[in-house]
Amino acid sequence: MMHRFADPERGNEGVDPAIVRADLAYLRREGYELVPLPELVTRLRERDSRLGKTVAFTVDDGYADFASVGAGIFAEFDCPVTMFVVTGVVDSGGWYWWDRLRVAISQTRVDRIQLDLGAGYFFATLGTRELAADAATALVEVVKRVADVERQRLLLEIEKLLEAELPARAPMEFGPMTWDEIRACAHRGVSFGPHTVTHPVMSQLDDVSARREIEDSWNRLRTETSAAIPAFCYPNGGVADISAREPALLRALGFDTALTATSGHASVSAWHSSLDAPFLVPRFGYNGNPALFKQIVTGVLRARLAMGLRADRQSPVPVSR
Repeated sequence: MMHRFADPERGNEGVDPAIVRADLAYLRREGYELVPLPELVTRLRERDSRLGKTVAFTVDDGYADFASVGAGIFAEFDCPVTMFVVTGVVDSGGWYWWDRLRVAISQTRVDRIQLDLGAGYFFATLGTRELAADAATALVEVVKRVADVERQRLLLEIEKLLEAELPARAPMEFGPMTWDEIRACAHRGVSFGPHTVTHPVMSQLDDVSARREIEDSWNRLRTETSAAIPAFCYPNGGVADISAREPALLRALGFDTALTATSGHASVSAWHSSLDAPFLVPRFGYNGNPALFKQIVTGVLRARLAMGLRADRQSPVPVSR
């Protein structure tokens, strides 16, 4: 699971392209099969004996640095990859809400913020760059945990309190892919799955909104590219972010699978453990640490965890959005 690729021309941080190339070269050199996500689903469903050396890559959100950097790297190694797209952001050319919030906090001249959350208040001091960054991180987590309608209200209120004046379209550093870029990437072997319309936490939605976020995103994606596949990706993707409703809904809508951000190998035993399991598939976050990457793909990490040992302690815990 990846999100962003470092692109100096766009001004954004992300995984180092040189490290990604080295890791892909390692997989090719060691005889791993790099497969598109639908092929991984087929192998899990059919209990395929090749799964031990099968790897599938996914990228979440749909930032433009995938088009300018990431897609080319995967193409160099003839490596399939699936991008999960927040279709509403692509349609508008606007901001991912967490980026807009962070930029508003970083640019404000207000030195503190007090926000009424209904059940309590959020307080933060913003006097320095470090304090502002800490406040932004904390506030993003707070906003994730409220109902979707309340999230939209809070975001507007935060910008008003911060006296922030941000453009409707995101600057290059935070910009999404365009539909033309998505279609161009499809010609390079990239497939695309829906990642909702607005990137809400699914468990915070009512039934009508949850269905709309999934169905509208899927329909929009299929309208714009023939490379759309019936695989969904949960925003944020943690255990608390997914309710019991979503797997049943995705199954009813004809999806083959859905991916979480819970760390773990996609295994035959897990896939066949329940009716919902194909819609709760784990992934490992890619953080650019070659040692941890090799532990994951070789199965060493699985063995270490089974023995109660920790992974490479220098490896940061992957963070989902």
